[in-house]
Amino acid sequence: MRSKKVQDYPLWVQYLVPWYREFLYLTGLRRRFSLSQRVVNQKLYLGVEYVYGAEVEGEIAEFGTMTGATAQAMAAAMATFGRYAKTSKKLLLFDSFAGLPTVDSPIDSTSAHVLSGAWEAGTCHGVTPKELKNMCARYIPSSHIRIYAGWFKDTLHKLPPATKLALLHIDSDLYQSAYEVLDYVFTYRLVAEGAALFFDDWNCNRASPDRGERKAWAQIVEKFGIEYSDGGEYGWSARKFIVHTYKAVE
Repeated sequence: MRSKKVQDYPLWVQYLVPWYREFLYLTGLRRRFSLSQRVVNQKLYLGVEYVYGAEVEGEIAEFGTMTGATAQAMAAAMATFGRYAKTSKKLLLFDSFAGLPTVDSPIDSTSAHVLSGAWEAGTCHGVTPKELKNMCARYIPSSHIRIYAGWFKDTLHKLPPATKLALLHIDSDLYQSAYEVLDYVFTYRLVAEGAALFFDDWNCNRASPDRGERKAWAQIVEKFGIEYSDGGEYGWSARKFIVHTYKAVE
């Protein structure tokens, strides 16, 4: 017997499906994750609601997927808030799927987490590309999911030139990885007006402004003259921003 799809049900049932999915996701959050991780997932969920509600142009991208929890959170939100949007968005997921790279930046070499071994090469190795896609495909069609496996420096250029990004979740841990992502997306003007920018590891490295994602963002802001709004911290480690304007750099 053929299994029923959502569109096979009456319209009133179809209307309730995304809200039921949201209920299942949020109740699942309470069961499965620590308080800090629940806050992170909920903020990303609301970030997706923002880019749909504010009609921010472009796709939703994550750089560093590890367990797939945050990618799944964004996919769940896309299922709810994208249903009645005028244009569809894709979920772009970047990860080496081999853990962290070997540190070759002087800034990263003095990171507390690198020195302790928490961020040594090969750590933070999570799910496989297939597992990640299956997790997100529980909520949105597989055709709306793009997975870029490999180091950021080798995969970023695979994005089509006309790509726009409405939301970026940067979970790169290392300064060098964060800088590579930020420099590329701003150099090629992929970041849309009003884009939401989430940094997962903002307060790592004892919240030092001379380390990690804090250092990378400060340098990129100066280089591109970025005007932005600071959306504040969420969880123990993360911070969010909204990008307004920035200048081209030759």
